[in-house]
Order: sequence, then structure tokens, then C-alpha cells
Amino acid sequence: MSTTINTQGRKSSKGRESKAFMSWPWRNVSPVRRWALVWPREHGAWGILLVSLITGAAVGLSSASNLVPLLWLALAALTAFCLRTPLENSMPKSPFRPRTQAEWRWVKATASTYILIGVFAGVMLWFDGALRLIWMLAPFAFALFAVQALVKRLGRAYRLPAEIIAVFGMTVAAAAGYIVASGKTGNLAIGLWLLNGLFATNQVLYVQFRIGEARDGQHPSSIKRKRIFLASQAVTVLAIVAGAYAGFLPGLALIAFVPLFVRGGVWSFRTGQAPLRIHRLGKTELAHAILFGLLLIAASHIP
Repeated sequence: MSTTINTQGRKSSKGRESKAFMSWPWRNVSPVRRWALVWPREHGAWGILLVSLITGAAVGLSSASNLVPLLWLALAALTAFCLRTPLENSMPKSPFRPRTQAEWRWVKATASTYILIGVFAGVMLWFDGALRLIWMLAPFAFALFAVQALVKRLGRAYRLPAEIIAVFGMTVAAAAGYIVASGKTGNLAIGLWLLNGLFATNQVLYVQFRIGEARDGQHPSSIKRKRIFLASQAVTVLAIVAGAYAGFLPGLALIAFVPLFVRGGVWSFRTGQAPLRIHRLGKTELAHAILFGLLLIAASHIP
């Protein structure tokens, strides 16, 4: 009798394991954690990536025949960006590390899907002849993200430098968009990457410093942040002027940064603590990103 019971128990256990293995990977995963494990949570990062890609493509677009390769490029860039989340969450010290076998299956299945889509987009770019022009950008971007991951592991004090490194990794999309849209490489591709990186760095610093001000009030550290921010804007101006003089950047590129400089100057010289509405801040930064893109595209097409 006991043998029969054990056999039935083993059979039922195997049946449950088989059903769990054959079920959809997202089943038995909490809806709250399901997308947090595999979908990028940084709304600002989406804006940085898309604005970079669109501005690069719009500046370089020379023929309607290049629109299809641009679609494959966008698909490859987005899947690579999404792949970052499950890979980071799989790291030992990640706060969103999978906890159960079901969560691990979900993360692995989603990461594999991202990879398959990215490989498909890369193959289509190869057939269109665009991959030979931009293949070197992929290892460069991945190298920047690897450096970012190493810097983040140094501790919380290095969080901001890590974000800025990641920003320049994402804005490689501007160079890729320009090259695919124009069908050629050149100094302007490097210039567009630099401009989008400087713009995104300004946004990251502004948002982080505003959050720090809301937390610390009129503490001396808040005043120090404002001085650092003003210094960063001065460095940005010098970099753009030097790049334009060297021929890497459009001569009127500085126009695209005027709204950012005005916003940053008003905040930096304002006395007293400015009220922070985080949702409104996100919307205004999105508006600045769109305006920056439009101004940069216009400045690049003016002879």
C-alpha cells in the first residue's frame, strides 16, 4: 500500500513539474514584479534613446529608401535597450533579482526573446547593407554600459557618474541613426552623438540636483550642486563652440541648448527653495527633449 502511495505521489509530483515547465513563463509570477523584472523602468531613458535616434535620422535622411533600414535600426536599438533590464536584474546585488524558479524562467524567456528580435533586426540591416556602416558602434555602446555597471558597483556615491556614462551609451543611437539615414559615416555622426550626450547629461544633472534640493532644502550641499550645474553648462558651451570650430558640429548647434540654459540659469540663481512637483518635472523634461530635437534638426539643415 505504501509503495502505491509513493508511486502515485511521485507521478503527481512529476505531473505538476511537467505542467509548470510547459506553462507560459509569466504564469505564477506576481503582476507587480512581472514587468519590473524585464521592462525598463526609467522613463527618462526612453526619451533619451528615442530623441537621439530620431534627431540623428532626421539630420541624415537623404532618401526615402533609407526608411526601412531605419525601422530595423530602431527595432535593434529598442530590443538592446530592453535587454539591459533582465541582464541587470540577474546580477547578484540587484534589488529586482528573481526570487523563484517561475521568475527565473520568465526573465530567461524574455531575455531570449529580446535577443532573437535583436538578431533578426541585425540580419535585416545586413541584407540592407547598413550593418557594415554601423557595426562598430554596437561594441562601443556595450563597452560604455559595461563601464557603467562597474562604476555602479563602487557604491551609491558613484551613481551619478554611472548615469552619465550610460547616457553616452544610449546616445550612440544618434550616430547610428545619422549613418543609416544618410548612408555614410563622417564627423557629423560623432557630433550628433556628442550633442545628444551633452543634452542628456544636462537633463540628468538638473533632475538629480532638483531632487537633492527638495530633500536637503537650503543646505550648503544644495548651493554646491547649483555651482556644479552652472559649471557643467559652461563646459557644455565650450565643448559645442570647440566642436563647431573643429567642424564636428553644426555651426548653429548651440541654439538647441538655449532653452536648457535658460531653465538651468533661472533655477541656479533663484533664491529660496523652488517647489518640486516630480510628475510635472517629468513632463517639462519631455517637452525640453522634444524642443531640443526640433531645434537641433533645424540648426543642422540651415546652411
